[in-house]
Amino acid sequence: MLLNYSLSGANTYARNGDSSNSNNQFANLRPGINVGPWRLRNYTTWNRDSHGQDKWNTIYTYLARDITSLKSQLVLGDSSSPSDVFDSVPFRGAQLASDDDMIPDSLKGYAPVVRGIARTNAQVTIRQNGYVIYQSFVAPGAFEINDMYPTGGQRRFTGHH
Repeated sequence: MLLNYSLSGANTYARNGDSSNSNNQFANLRPGINVGPWRLRNYTTWNRDSHGQDKWNTIYTYLARDITSLKSQLVLGDSSSPSDVFDSVPFRGAQLASDDDMIPDSLKGYAPVVRGIARTNAQVTIRQNGYVIYQSFVAPGAFEINDMYPTGGQRRFTGHH
């Protein structure tokens, strides 16, 4: 169970003593609960104006879970579409959307595959802009390095026996 919140308030008094004094409070509440793979989330605000009137607004309430086999997330309830390219759109219903956070960093973008043949046990080092970005040891024979993280720029490959 979790609760994120913020509270704020203000009392303002007029110097001349007239009725322009005000007292306002605001709360931002974001409770949630996790049960197994399911996550229930809510976002509610409360505002009390200077006349003592309370106003509650529920921004969203949804139930979500990851669908790992599809690298996606299922959302049921009131939520918003992803805003990767376009503005998000609020909706009430169900959404199944891909979740790039489930894709390993090594599979995002382009990273070259380095292949070679080692005559003996060897240390393989790959540098970019003078920095070591990958280092591993390989056994004698053919090898392939396919788990580098994508980065831009030129790389320099060296092997040491």
